[in-house]
Amino acid sequence: MPSHLMLPLVLLAVIAGCSDGPVPPEPPVGRGARTLKTAGDRQVGRVGTELPALLEVTVLDASDRAVTGTAVFWESPLNGRIEPLDGRTDAAGRARARFILGDRVGQAYAHVIVPAADYDSVSFAFEAREEVEPGLPPYDAILTLAFATYDGSGETVHPDWAEAPGWTLPQQIALTPYPGGDASHENPSLFGSGNGLTWAVPAGVSNPVARPAGGHLSDPDLLYLAEREELWLYYRQTDSRNPILLSRSGDRGLTWSAPAEVISTPNHEVLSPAVVRRAPSEWWMWSVNGRRLGCSAADAVLEVRRSSDGISWGAPQPLSLAHDGLFPWHVDVQWIASRGEFVAVYNAKLPGSCTTPALFLATSPDGVRWTPLRAPLVVKGATPVLQDIVYRATFRVDAATGDLWLWVSGARLASGRWAWGTVFQRRPPIGVLAAEGGPATPLVFPPPPAELVEWP
Repeated sequence: MPSHLMLPLVLLAVIAGCSDGPVPPEPPVGRGARTLKTAGDRQVGRVGTELPALLEVTVLDASDRAVTGTAVFWESPLNGRIEPLDGRTDAAGRARARFILGDRVGQAYAHVIVPAADYDSVSFAFEAREEVEPGLPPYDAILTLAFATYDGSGETVHPDWAEAPGWTLPQQIALTPYPGGDASHENPSLFGSGNGLTWAVPAGVSNPVARPAGGHLSDPDLLYLAEREELWLYYRQTDSRNPILLSRSGDRGLTWSAPAEVISTPNHEVLSPAVVRRAPSEWWMWSVNGRRLGCSAADAVLEVRRSSDGISWGAPQPLSLAHDGLFPWHVDVQWIASRGEFVAVYNAKLPGSCTTPALFLATSPDGVRWTPLRAPLVVKGATPVLQDIVYRATFRVDAATGDLWLWVSGARLASGRWAWGTVFQRRPPIGVLAAEGGPATPLVFPPPPAELVEWP
């Protein structure tokens, strides 16, 4: 049996072993009552210290009304101790507790039982580390990021992450300003960071690092080639056709080569190129064929091309990555050596619309056969910046912890104007997300307040 499936049995066995006696009877609150985790799950902390956020559960009856005054029993069976603040639920149906991590590096758990809800129970999972990176937000917290864009708007879309080890700012992001949906400013720009949260224009870099010879630009994808000490920047030009252009920099983004056209297709047939160099002569490019109608099309198709040098690319191969009536729209892909697989994050569109409502993750052993997680990573409305649209995203997988770091762009409609921005969110490792499963029914999203007439 897989280890993650053993966890509930282990927890129940430990709880049974450490109980001081039978749980006292509690008056029932009716069939269908349930216990929800509403705060404090999946935190990371230093061994022997209290976790920063309180644990909180909420008890609801079958009509989703708060259950007040019912007993809540807190257990801490593995690597820590729990200090309940509430033995019974308050007027909002909530009860809280502190959790102090034990002295062992690794996983820790807490368990909560509510007798009145037919002994319903939930478990909290944590991680104890020797050291915790300062300032790193807890899992699932969404932080709004600030970028000093060359146009002064601070409105951004299309982030793409790359790592340049040894640099003063080893994390690099290419993105494009998009103030109020004005494509004339949508020119690739470069930013650097030491922690993934605070971003600045690297010393000596002048943004934008590319300007169009005609039409407008979008969809940057950034790579760092360590042995050449070069940044490679792919991006899309939009006019009567869709060329994918490549510029290179050997001086940390200060100067860039003249753009070279590496792919050209009819308009909208190669969107959001995502390039992976797995070996010196093994290059991959995934992109989305949005059909000639773009947003108005009934679907969109993920495609992959291969190259031996990153410049000359083969013919596209259509792939299958559609589910729940949704189609991939903009994609980022990375090879994750520690997992031995490709990982993609992508926002997904409904037929005839580009006001994309959610971001998803998929994995592939070979770059061709993709398995999506049907549960979205991020949905619109999760934070004001992403109130109405979740758009192109980029990511990294922390080599030490397996945590998934996301940088997600999106928009909200305010006074008839789309306002664009980028946020950061740290999620648990991909294996944990997969083990949590997905929805049993088709996904349904509220309709957008308006449709994008022009889309990035």
